[in-house]
Amino acid sequence: MPTKTMPITILRLGAPSAETCARLGGYEDWIAQNLTTATRSINIIGGEAPPAHADCRGVILTGSVHMVGERLPWSEALRPWLQEAVARELPVFAICYGHQLLADALGGTVGANPNGAEIGNITLNRLPACDDDPLFAPLPATFSANAWHSESVLQLPPGAVPLVANAHDPHHAYRLGKNAWGVQFHPEFAQEGMRAGIAQNRAHIADADALIAAVPAAQPHATALLQRFAQLALGA
Repeated sequence: MPTKTMPITILRLGAPSAETCARLGGYEDWIAQNLTTATRSINIIGGEAPPAHADCRGVILTGSVHMVGERLPWSEALRPWLQEAVARELPVFAICYGHQLLADALGGTVGANPNGAEIGNITLNRLPACDDDPLFAPLPATFSANAWHSESVLQLPPGAVPLVANAHDPHHAYRLGKNAWGVQFHPEFAQEGMRAGIAQNRAHIADADALIAAVPAAQPHATALLQRFAQLALGA
């Protein structure tokens, strides 16, 4: 049986550029920096198998440069693992690609966002269902977060509860069952990493300089979700 001393498990589904990794670390490092609990990283995209569910206390899925529709073998292999995790009520917090994969695995629809890409610091709206949600209840009516995606969850899985939205994406966050959450935005993206990503891709991003300047020093409401999730998982 898992114990409260077990670390939070981070499933690595992707990485920022090699330049950013060398300077700032990978997505798993950015997540760990926002937690006060121990973590372990499993390199799913690199070919490592997901751990046994019984060996996990709580699981965080990272983002990725890939798309769920590519149906890559490592991603497809994770689908039944996620289905069982939700059935077991294992605490899961899925970010960006992870958010989309979780929805896809549980019967939702993922595809190109009809509004195009959403990059930079954005404003999000708390939905009424947050009132009864242990992670999202403390959020204010509106808050900011960093984001980077061109695909979205177009249709939520059956039974999913929408928690956060904006005009660009009505499914920025949802809960599945008791203990699984998906967020399209990036609570782990700090100012330096967000700005570096935009700068490195400025040739493909309109108004890159304005987007870089608009990234705030912190996104405290979004970032706090990570630590609240860890506390919930270790107390579950």
